[in-house]
Formats: sequence, structure tokens, C-alpha cells
Amino acid sequence: MSTLRKNIAFNTLLSVSQILFPLVTFPYASRVLGPEGMGTVSFADNFITYFLIFSALGIPLYGVREIAKVKDDHIALGKVFSELILIHLITSILSVGILLVISFSSARLLNNFGLYQIGMGILLGNVFIVEWFFQGIGKFKYIALRTVLIRLFTIALLFFLVHSPADKNVYYALNLIATIIAALANMYAVSKLIGISFNNLSLRKHLKPLFIIFSNSIITTIYLVFDTIILGFLTNDVHVGYYAASMRISKISLAVIGVLSAVLLPRLTVAFRDKNWDEAKSLLLKSMSFVVFLSIPIAIGTLCLSTEIITLFAGAKYLPAVTSLQILCFIVCFVGMAQVFAHQILLPLHQERKILYASLFGVVVSLGLNFMLIPTLKQNGAAISSLATEASVTLVLFYFSFKLFKLTFPVLQLVQAVLSSLLFFIVKFLVLKLVEIPVLVILLTVVISGVVYALMQLFVWRNKTIIEALSGFGPLKFLQKV
Repeated sequence: MSTLRKNIAFNTLLSVSQILFPLVTFPYASRVLGPEGMGTVSFADNFITYFLIFSALGIPLYGVREIAKVKDDHIALGKVFSELILIHLITSILSVGILLVISFSSARLLNNFGLYQIGMGILLGNVFIVEWFFQGIGKFKYIALRTVLIRLFTIALLFFLVHSPADKNVYYALNLIATIIAALANMYAVSKLIGISFNNLSLRKHLKPLFIIFSNSIITTIYLVFDTIILGFLTNDVHVGYYAASMRISKISLAVIGVLSAVLLPRLTVAFRDKNWDEAKSLLLKSMSFVVFLSIPIAIGTLCLSTEIITLFAGAKYLPAVTSLQILCFIVCFVGMAQVFAHQILLPLHQERKILYASLFGVVVSLGLNFMLIPTLKQNGAAISSLATEASVTLVLFYFSFKLFKLTFPVLQLVQAVLSSLLFFIVKFLVLKLVEIPVLVILLTVVISGVVYALMQLFVWRNKTIIEALSGFGPLKFLQKV
């Protein structure tokens, strides 16, 4: 199997774990903590996210690109790593100080000060996770296996330690435990690969590109999590809990859609650097086809099963979240394609400013719609705002990307995916004739719909990109004859 396919396979394992583990943990946590408890934790988590973005300063994206450039030069590799981790440590210490001041200045934050203390620990621990280093050198196997093991451990702790709404701090502290374990494991692994030294470093050269990427990251974060912050201040923790449930469920699938972004960024950076336009074009076409192939059925399938999904994974107390989930289910399509345009075209071409402009446009749309819709529509208003914002950002990124690098968007595959996915509603209608238990309705509908969708793609539409990708794996070689 080629290196690219191995990396995709391990990144897929990582992404599948990102889907399966929440399917185990979220139903338990949402029932134990209740809408109000989940809302309190979600509000704190979204607030901490701002400081995580600020302290990271764009390094998770910038670092992958810069490490990929020097991965064959051992001395340069150690120098770049040392420079970036030192910058991250300085900004994280500043972030903790600012968060501490804000926490003591706000009654809402001070009432749950324990959560924000945990967040400060996560901020400092996040410095040493350095996944950007392993992504840059292509060590996806290590990332995947380590992450899966840590997640299994935290799941065990969840069931062992979290038993009532009073345990919301413990629930959030599991993130800190996972962060500390990952940081210790990663720094040990890094020390075995390179020499880390803080002598004769050149920090200044990183600041300008980092500032541009950071500006984009912080602006993007505004429209990604500010809806929860506004919702929390304009309504209450119960509505935040409803919204958090629908948003978390709708974004579970983003883990699968994002499989190629992390794997292809180092490869595309080299292709664009060497002006290998044919390889870049081929990789990008496959990436867009992959997003269309997966995101459309995920979105329509979630729409079809929204009531059953909320009932099963959050509980009957969260049924007011069904409408917001129906709105948010299509967010996976826009975010998936935006990742292609931003991370696989604009970033490797050093067009960070274009990403920044798109994000600024998204902020304007987000803030305007949130303040307009939340007071009357509550969590549904926040959902409409989020979907509209992601759609507008994706369209702007599309414009910039195709202006720089001409590609043919897979419109035909998009139409075929939509037509195939509409059959899910017929499948569900027939399943409901047999059974009405939510878990069985979801299971049967997903399995049958998945088979129907795959058969349509392979034998009716004869999707060449998907056939080529799947036929490279041993058991599916027979697809070469399709």
C-alpha cells in the first residue's frame, strides 16, 4: 500500500474513533448532566476555545506546512520545532493570565470558576501535544494509535467518575487528563526523533505568516463558537444545552470529511512548491469528490433520522433540539468543501490573506444573523445563523480558490449523490412499517440506505473516482472490472 493510502487509512481510523467514541460518551453524559449541565459545560468549553485559538497562534496549520518543508533536514527540523513550541508556550502563558483576569471580572464565569481553572490547564497542556509535528513528517500511524488508546482510557473514566449533574467539572476535567497524557507521550516521541534546543532561535521570521493564519483562526472561531456565547447570554443554559446537542451530533461526521485535509496538506505543499500542477490537480479533484461522496448522504441521512437520533443519543429531554439538528445537518457539506479550498489550495499556495477575507465575511454574517434571530428563535436561530455563515464562507473561498487554481467542480457527482440519498426517505418509511424503536430504526435505515447508496454510486452512476479509490484495497479489487 502506498504511503498516501497508509496515511489515509490511519487518519480514517482516527476519524472513525472521533465518531464512535462520542456515540458512546454523549448519550451517557447528556442524560447524566441534563440540558442545563451540558449547557454550562458547553458554554465554558466554547469560551475556552477562544483562548486555545489565541495561544495556538495558527501553529497547528502553519507548523504542518513548515515541518513538511524541512522534514528531511534533521538540524532544520529541530530548529523549526523549537521555535514554534517556544512561541506557543509564551502565548499560552499570556492566555492563562488574561483568562484569569476575565474569570474574576465576570459573575457568570466566576460562578463556575472550577471549569475555567480546568480550561487553564488545558491551555498549557495543549502547547506540548504538537500534533502538527507528526502530521508534517507524515507519522499518522502514531497519531491514530495514541489517540485511540487515550480515548478508550477517558471513556472508562467517564463511566467510573461521572454520575450526576454535580459531576460537570469532572466531566470537563477528562479533557485535561487526555491533554496531559497526549502531551507527555508526544514530547517523549519528539525527543527520540529530533534535538530540541532554545539557543540561537529565530522567532521573528514566523511572526508575520503566523499572525495572518492566527487572525484567520480567531476570526473563524468567532463565527464557529460565538453563536453559543451569544445564545448563552441572550437566553439560558437550557437552550445552550439543546443547541450543543444538535451541534455536536451534526459535527460528529466532520471527522470523516476531514480525513484527507491533514494527509494531503504536506503532499500538496510539496506539489505546489515544485510546481507539479498535474499531481496537485489530481489530488484536489479526488478530495472534492470524496467530500461530495460522503457529506451529501451524511447530511440527508441525518435530516431523515433527526428525531430518532436526538431521542437515542441525547434523550427525550432534548427533543426541542430536533429542529436545530435538521437545520445544522447540512453544515457538514459546506465545512467539508471549505476545508478543501482553504487547507488544500489557499494555504499551500501561501494565500492566507484570502482565507482571512473569507472569515471576516463570515463574522459579519454570523454576528448579524445571531443577534437578529436568537432573541426570537433561540437555538433554532443560532442554527440558521451557523448554516448561513458556513455557506457564505465556503462560497467566498470557492471564488478565491478557483480564481487562483482552475479546477472543475464535480457538479455531476453532486447531483448523483443527492438523487441517491433521497432514497433514504423511502427506506425509512419502509423500516417504520416494521419497527418503531429508535435504535432499530436508525440501525436498519443506515445499513440499508448505505448499501443502496453504494450500489447506486458503483453500478448505476459508475463513479470513477470512488471506484478507483476503493479498488486499491485488497478485498475490493473486483471493482476494477466495474
